[in-house]
Amino acid sequence: MITVSQQPLDVAIYTELEPYLDQFGQYVLRDDKLQSCSPFRSERHPSFAVNLENGTWIDSGATGEYRKGHFITLLSFLREEPVEDTCEYLFSIYSPFKRDADDLHLDMGFLSQQESQPLKVYSAAELSKYAYRSSYLKQRGITEEVQRLFRVGYDPQHKAVAMCWCDADGQVVNIKFRSVTDKRFWYAGGQRIKEHLYGFHAFTQEKSEILTVTESEIDCMRLWSVGIPAVAFGTANVSKTQGRKLLNSGVEEIVIATDNDDAGRHCGKQLEKLLVGAVKVTYFNFNGSNAKDISDLSDAEILHGYSERKSLNIF
Repeated sequence: MITVSQQPLDVAIYTELEPYLDQFGQYVLRDDKLQSCSPFRSERHPSFAVNLENGTWIDSGATGEYRKGHFITLLSFLREEPVEDTCEYLFSIYSPFKRDADDLHLDMGFLSQQESQPLKVYSAAELSKYAYRSSYLKQRGITEEVQRLFRVGYDPQHKAVAMCWCDADGQVVNIKFRSVTDKRFWYAGGQRIKEHLYGFHAFTQEKSEILTVTESEIDCMRLWSVGIPAVAFGTANVSKTQGRKLLNSGVEEIVIATDNDDAGRHCGKQLEKLLVGAVKVTYFNFNGSNAKDISDLSDAEILHGYSERKSLNIF
């Protein structure tokens, strides 16, 4: 049982963690606890624990805000989405007054009030503080040309890559920061990413009839770096707005290239339900690889998996 905005929710904590267990190195279950290596950083000896009854967690090897916290912050990190989106998800599943998550407007003390404010668009002056470049993405196979196309920057103060989320017109509506020293990420606090598709502004400039969809921004840019137009959801979950944008994109084929893990396969199933019957649906072929995602593959492996994509057998 956890509390969200003073409302207790009987959340199945282990069930929610299960799709992401690959991020908990050397995990073991003891009584009402999951003990493991930290999902926030790399370590050899487990120092992380989650209470499976109330969701509180502690990382004894960390400092600051990542030393301990509420279940919502942990699940938000695993789902790679803002806290407010995770709260809406939990309410949609566990509240006795269930409603569609995209229709919820929650008045939570610790959530953003941006829905009642004008939609945020970042100015050139605001972006200038991130007008630097890190070698982090180049080392992950993302070309300089693609980084310019996606307006990638760098925050030297926090040692984090700054990935701009743009609307269809190319205006920057939010910024996702990813640390280059560990696995942490955070958002600048602009428009909600669930209202947009990462990379869609770049795709609209193409004349491709095939669109590949991924979970992460890095996987999206990795595909562009080998000549494959793609967009990303920013998480392993697809919102109604993102789904409508895909359906209205006018493409003939959508290639599902979500992560090669349980969460990615669940996301793929979401897309199947949404897209089958409206557009041709195929799957990127990982060819039995143990790679977790697109970014773990070489250029040749990506091109081969794309060319050998598998058609969905709707029967």
